[in-house]
Amino acid sequence: MGWHFVRQESNMSRLPSNRGGQTFVEYALIIILLAIVMLAVLLILGDDLRTFINDLLQTWFPATPVQ
Repeated sequence: MGWHFVRQESNMSRLPSNRGGQTFVEYALIIILLAIVMLAVLLILGDDLRTFINDLLQTWFPATPVQ
């Protein structure tokens, strides 16, 4: 009587890998989430941020009178 060992592979290993599409979707979702967060921050701090940047630029580059 002989013993026969058969190596069986999992069905999952024979299926085509769709990992590339999954990572693309994950990155797209992260970018969309960041865009939503940035939009919310700009809506909340918009006027204050614009005033701060204006003051900063006027300090760095003062207006010179035209002669």
